[in-house]
Amino acid sequence: MGGTVRAESAPGGGATFTVELPLARIGATPAKPAAPPAERSAPVEGLAIRVLAAEDNGMNQLVLRTLLEQVGVTPVIVGNGREAVAAWAREPWDLILMDVQMPEMDGPTATGVIRARERAEGRARTPIVALTANAMAHQVSEYLQSGMDDFVAKPIEAGRLYAVIQDALDRAPGGPAAASGRSAAA
Repeated sequence: MGGTVRAESAPGGGATFTVELPLARIGATPAKPAAPPAERSAPVEGLAIRVLAAEDNGMNQLVLRTLLEQVGVTPVIVGNGREAVAAWAREPWDLILMDVQMPEMDGPTATGVIRARERAEGRARTPIVALTANAMAHQVSEYLQSGMDDFVAKPIEAGRLYAVIQDALDRAPGGPAAASGRSAAA
């Protein structure tokens, strides 16, 4: 990119890294975000789906909300697994995006509680997708064994998120056509 990278270090004093890139300033950020590029367009776009997202990190909440709102989905976001279980118990969801590591109750534990209550109460299975930076094969296997249906690695790549959401809706009873007739996203 025609820039430079410098590093300065002092024993016991830490290090300073400087990156200089010859980029043009583009001005203030527009008030309304631009539409996502066509290649990032999501198959879920236009469906009125209810998405519950359990995520304890504020920045990750913002990323999730932004990515989902780009395709017309407004998620309800809670800060931990215990809150996710409570929200699931109060009302139906088309999909739950579940962080794996959260305070109070982690994602796999919350998923186990939801799956057990679905069986006990005769409720339909709600698709649950793990959101995690821990995405090695043995870890993903543990998430699936806990009852999660799929996973999206962090940092979240929009195309992967949209594809996993679409796949979960396709596998749900009635598929996305049924989802489009459900109540609007909260």
